[in-house]
Amino acid sequence: MNKLSPENLFVPSQKNIRTILARYNLPLTRFERATHGIENLTLLVWSQRKKYVLRVYPQKKKSDADILLELDFMAHLRNNGLPIPAIISSSDHQPLVVCELDHNKWQCVLMEHAIGTHPEAFTPALLDHMALLQAQMHKLGEQYANTHNLKSGRAALRQTSVTDELLKNIALESYLRDFLERANSFVVELDDSLPKGHSHFDFDIENILTRNDRVTAILDFGDMECLPLVVCLGYTLWDVLFEKGGSPVLVARYLQKYQEVRPLSQTEKEVLREIILFRHYVITTVQIHFGDFSQNDLDKALQREQDLRNLELKV
Repeated sequence: MNKLSPENLFVPSQKNIRTILARYNLPLTRFERATHGIENLTLLVWSQRKKYVLRVYPQKKKSDADILLELDFMAHLRNNGLPIPAIISSSDHQPLVVCELDHNKWQCVLMEHAIGTHPEAFTPALLDHMALLQAQMHKLGEQYANTHNLKSGRAALRQTSVTDELLKNIALESYLRDFLERANSFVVELDDSLPKGHSHFDFDIENILTRNDRVTAILDFGDMECLPLVVCLGYTLWDVLFEKGGSPVLVARYLQKYQEVRPLSQTEKEVLREIILFRHYVITTVQIHFGDFSQNDLDKALQREQDLRNLELKV
């Protein structure tokens, strides 16, 4: 998450955005920051009367090859019917533009502006559609990894970088230190038999646009990886449990709908609850790192931790 390293973020200005759009032969009318998404700097830009989305990647986040792989995977999903925004190529027919601005090279991607709005809460109908789309994405992601000979880069999930930094604070209250130590020591082993593939790994309420309880666009593939697909599913289920409109009942419904397209293996079912708990530790420790974390927030996080340890998934 780039908020952990703000010095690596692009600072937009009229001059800089105009220079980037010139690579597309587009004049700049105006721009504004998008209100959602923290993985990359995302801007809404207008060129005359047409609206686009401009993504500028942080410094030291991804190589050009990694971004091109991300864009190729998005195109693969779009070509197979998933609602993914189209990438706009530059005037020299490149999907990725690298601009040197203020003595730094910035990786830029321009996309069409998709219809729809960010949902304020989940509904059963919306979650049904999300489950079907995620299962389709996972089947396509498994095929993509196989045809491109891509391998999973991790044998386990562990959260150490942020927790290590937080635990250096000797003034931490004991109950907060206890939570961070549990998060720091929690490891989810990823059995080699788990089906693997490319996927989103941040498919949640903030990274979709919707209309009439249907997903019109899946956004921000900045966390894309090749990992066991059940990890992507578990990350989403944390959202279904705890975001507005979600509930354990809807988690069961989501899993049922998902498995209409892609049935889970027994190994996937056995590890799913641990993945959701791992996601909880990651989200909570990042929130603590940001500093805007009250005692009420901690009480809620501790209750959710206990709820997840006792969660019985109906799969």
